[in-house]
Amino acid sequence: MDMTNIFDSLMQVIDEHSFPYVSPKGEYQREVHRAEQHLEWLEEHLNEEEKAHLEGFRNAELSLSTMECEASIKIALAVGIRFALPS
Repeated sequence: MDMTNIFDSLMQVIDEHSFPYVSPKGEYQREVHRAEQHLEWLEEHLNEEEKAHLEGFRNAELSLSTMECEASIKIALAVGIRFALPS
């Protein structure tokens, strides 16, 4: 198994086990709902060109967020491995 597959497997396990911490009754879900309401209002008031720019922004934002999450996990793994190694 190469490092990419190991990393992808770890990402999947982390995603699956983080659900209890992102409770539907929690603050996170309330903020998601609020953001969705604002986005819905915004999309209703944009023309087609503006909607296309918004979609481009959202795709770029998602890409950046994914990269940040992956980097955080890689850092955590590197630190964990470093602490696991004998001094």
